[in-house]
Amino acid sequence: MDQTPPPGPADGDLGTRIQLRYGALRKSERIVADYLREHAGERINFSITDFAQILGVSEATISRVSRALGYSGYPDLKLSMAQNSGTQSMIPNIPQEIDKSDSLIASSAKLANLLAQSILGTQRLLDAHRLEACVEAIGSARRVILVGVGGGAAICEETAHLFIKAGIDAYAYNDSYTQIIAAANIYSDCAMIGISHTGTTSGVANALTLAREKGAKTIAITSDPSSAVARAAEILLTTWNASTPSVPLHGDFLEGRISQLFLIDLIYIGLLFQGDGERGEHLKMTTRALERYYRATD
Repeated sequence: MDQTPPPGPADGDLGTRIQLRYGALRKSERIVADYLREHAGERINFSITDFAQILGVSEATISRVSRALGYSGYPDLKLSMAQNSGTQSMIPNIPQEIDKSDSLIASSAKLANLLAQSILGTQRLLDAHRLEACVEAIGSARRVILVGVGGGAAICEETAHLFIKAGIDAYAYNDSYTQIIAAANIYSDCAMIGISHTGTTSGVANALTLAREKGAKTIAITSDPSSAVARAAEILLTTWNASTPSVPLHGDFLEGRISQLFLIDLIYIGLLFQGDGERGEHLKMTTRALERYYRATD
């Protein structure tokens, strides 16, 4: 029985089509899709036979992927890539779907779609048991320590800000030196959350490893489940890995950050609904205090 995914959208650039259909592709088909999105904006001159040999897949696999992406076949896919060669943005970590010739309003529509897809992709990757375990670990922790660098550090700061409002003792550290100090002095009834889009941040992985050795609950939020950061933690939450290959230390990765914020907000909601509503009371106390000292006056 043919289990080829139904054709994708009949329009949209290659990156968007791959992003929309990637989750439905088989393992061998993802090899083709990965090559195509890594070479989006380039002209492909291989015959289907040569292309299949290069990737180590069958010609039928390439044909199935072409149809799944909304093309009539491999020749149509090649033609589309040739017509669009050289038009995509070459700036690392900027979605390839956004072209420098686009108006800002056109870019806004593409970006909104990409960010929405990143959230939906992350939601599809959620494991209910891991999510519940994450909320339980944070909710029962005496102290929560968040570690990340760069853009991940910004997410850690935002998370600590949310948690403190709800009466959770939370701290964010953004440099490897302090992260190791915090991990070395963590207690077994505490929790550490490491945030890294690529999962390659060695300082975050090291801090999680040390905290886990100390008996603390450890949680990783990353897009790469095989990465060092993912392997270092006891509980893993995986974010969507979008179509643009990320370049570490080269700017930020918007889709990754949005996916991380989505997970943090989801965890926060779970924490607020947990137990007897004590955290809701903390929020009310926070609101009253802020109104008392920071209410705008005429």
